[in-house]
Amino acid sequence: MKQSITLLPTRRGILGASLVAGAAVTLVSCGSGEEAAKSPEATGNATDAIAVAKLPVSGTASVSIGGAGYLLYRPDETTVLAYTSVCTHQGCKVGTGSGTTFKCPCHGSEYSKLDGSVTQGPAPKALTRFAAVIQGDQVKIYL
Repeated sequence: MKQSITLLPTRRGILGASLVAGAAVTLVSCGSGEEAAKSPEATGNATDAIAVAKLPVSGTASVSIGGAGYLLYRPDETTVLAYTSVCTHQGCKVGTGSGTTFKCPCHGSEYSKLDGSVTQGPAPKALTRFAAVIQGDQVKIYL
């Protein structure tokens, strides 16, 4: 006669599985994996944002236009990138940060200055991007 053996989970096994599952959820929530929006077209009305002289190459700035906040980044002599300064996590004001990222002081989310994508969560999606250009001595944003 065959005897069957039933294995019951041990406390150690359950705790180990819980730790693995928790670590997986934490890693997934660190970045959304969502790609940033493609470069928007410069259509509509351009609004003066800042003097070009106040935004050096590799520099960032935070500006307010009509009561709304925007972040600017100038990666090279002829390009300016513009994003909303509203964090996609809970609506806090994102700062200019340092290095390659804009940083939200409320919960630690970080966004790439090059495309607005989430580089560190808990933000669920990229910053909204706006078309921006250098015209004469002004940086202009198309809103």
